[in-house]
Amino acid sequence: MLYLVIRQRKTEYSEDYSVEKWSRTIKEANQYLSALSLLESDEDVMFFIVPAKENPALILTEEVKKENGISEEMPF
Repeated sequence: MLYLVIRQRKTEYSEDYSVEKWSRTIKEANQYLSALSLLESDEDVMFFIVPAKENPALILTEEVKKENGISEEMPF
């Protein structure tokens, strides 16, 4: 499983989110979280950890290709 360390910047007018770091272990994600929290001096910025699943790339099978009308032939 992947763990994402998310950076949230909340102001009076907007909220911005970005992935600051990622990790394969919760221990390493917690270390990143601690370090980033200590280094950040802006009161509007907060960090938190979100677990994320790894999804393998989708592979088109012959059935899906035929069903959607996708062919190997050039259309022109």
